Amino acid sequence: MSAPRFKIFRWRAVGIILLGLLLLGICWALFGDRFVRAQVEDNLSLTLGTQVDIGSLRIREGDVAVDVGELTIADPRNRNRNLLEAGTITIDLDPVPLAEKKLVIDQVHLSGLRFLTRRSTPARPADPNSPAGRLLAETEAWAREKFSFPSLALGRVDTVKSLVLNPEELGTVKAARAFVSQVDSTTAAFEQALAGLEVKPVVDSAAALAGRLAQVDPKKLGVAGVRDLVQQAQQSIDGVKQTRQKLQALEQSARGSLAQLTQGLAAVDAARQRDYTFAKGLLNLPSFDGPNIGQSLFGRQSTDYFGQALYYAQLLQKYVPPGLQPWNRPGPKRTRMDGTDVEFPKEKAYPTFLLRQGSLDLAAGAGERHQFAATFGGLTSQPTLYGRPATLTARGTIGGAHPMGVDLSLLSRHFGASPRDSLAARVSGVPLPAIPLPALPFVVNPGTSTVGFSFSLAGEQLHGTWEIASDQASWSADTARLRAAGLVENTVWRVVSGLTQLRVRAELGGTVTSPSLKVSSNLDEAIAARLQGLVTEELQRAEARARAAVDRIVEQQVASLQARVGEFSSQALARLPVEKSQLDGVQDQLDRQIKRLAGSAAGGLRLPKL
Repeated sequence: MSAPRFKIFRWRAVGIILLGLLLLGICWALFGDRFVRAQVEDNLSLTLGTQVDIGSLRIREGDVAVDVGELTIADPRNRNRNLLEAGTITIDLDPVPLAEKKLVIDQVHLSGLRFLTRRSTPARPADPNSPAGRLLAETEAWAREKFSFPSLALGRVDTVKSLVLNPEELGTVKAARAFVSQVDSTTAAFEQALAGLEVKPVVDSAAALAGRLAQVDPKKLGVAGVRDLVQQAQQSIDGVKQTRQKLQALEQSARGSLAQLTQGLAAVDAARQRDYTFAKGLLNLPSFDGPNIGQSLFGRQSTDYFGQALYYAQLLQKYVPPGLQPWNRPGPKRTRMDGTDVEFPKEKAYPTFLLRQGSLDLAAGAGERHQFAATFGGLTSQPTLYGRPATLTARGTIGGAHPMGVDLSLLSRHFGASPRDSLAARVSGVPLPAIPLPALPFVVNPGTSTVGFSFSLAGEQLHGTWEIASDQASWSADTARLRAAGLVENTVWRVVSGLTQLRVRAELGGTVTSPSLKVSSNLDEAIAARLQGLVTEELQRAEARARAAVDRIVEQQVASLQARVGEFSSQALARLPVEKSQLDGVQDQLDRQIKRLAGSAAGGLRLPKL
């Protein structure tokens, strides 16, 4: 009996393994491209928050390259158009990072690129619970909540015939009530101070003494008698002087009080002017200031452009975080819980995704019609590892029936101390679609125009501009609505329908939480000047009605206050000088009598110093 042979391979098992590998290769050859294409479509749709379709995808394993055909990316804000269409995309990969499950693209070439094309079927809406869907909703809410634009008040102001005001709402009534007590207390204090001086008793006493002295014969009294009378007269003069000093002090105080009362009257008058403005506001009078017209006509469209730029900038910051920060992304579907995958990047390693260099070709088989060059690169999921900003530059002329000049630059710097995303673009010769004007029954067709757009987001700081310049603008109206419109709308139509130039400029500033927007156009001054001339008379009539409504309520109170202040002024500036002149008169009488008495007894009488 021979010994059993030792078997190194179990050929039946090896055969099964080889058969499995063969079947796997066949499946990959048949379905691998489809599987990868579906995964790429799903991931891009989830990342961009919009439908992404890929017509074909072929993996060339031998060349370590991928060919993509008929790529379309829908506009997340308009489901009926595509943001971008690419005829063919050739992607050359670096094979070494693939071993680490990292995608590094050495070069990518796009051809047959088109923008803002119409879709045959509406795109699927983004999942509102996805990160991109939530960000899109937040950006749209930001544009609605952070900016409010005045609508053109185009109603007929001559329909306002009367105005009913509540006296308790008027500041003049409140100010007058408070001022009445001030006038009363000031007048009472003046009267009390004047009565306390007892000017009349002092004058009467001095006058009586002067009368008695006038009847005295100094020769009969002798030196001693004359001396006594002179001392009495001198004491009376001292009392007159003291009263005059008090009267002067009271006059100065009264002048200060009068100045305060005059200021109080001015405050009541200022409150009256504010009430005029308040009453005018109740009439809902239109405002036709130039800047307001620009904001009203083009403000919402400006925020739409800036909102789109902010959405893509924040989307870029979400998926390309600055620094070596963990990247959170939704995990794969699991039986119990999907969860979140967290990738922690490492220094001195390949980024998870890197596109080193790329180029665009808009020729689509007709290169002689284009003179356009575009390059981009540095796009990565971990910019700190790569250490260079992502850039895109494009310049040239795109041919066709209407050649367009394009100058575009983009910079995304998500490393270092100051992360920043910025875009600057200028396109000349671009045919723009019609722009509807809110609240007006007509639209403007800019025609072939020059469009400029810039946007930057640095931290929370925003800055952007949007410009349109056209010399071929035309206007079209909804004739039925225009016939039913009022005089103002028809006046605006007569102004703009003859204009062929259109100039619009919007400037964005501030921060994400507190943005500012300024919009101006060449229509502002033209419309405002014509409307001001049209409604000036009606505005004046309405303003007169508002003033009359306020005056009916407050005129009696204001007139009463003015009369009280005038009465106080007459007392302070007219009565006090009379009192002072009476004191001066009796003092002069006493001085004359003292001199007479002293002169008669000059030999033995020493006169006091007057």
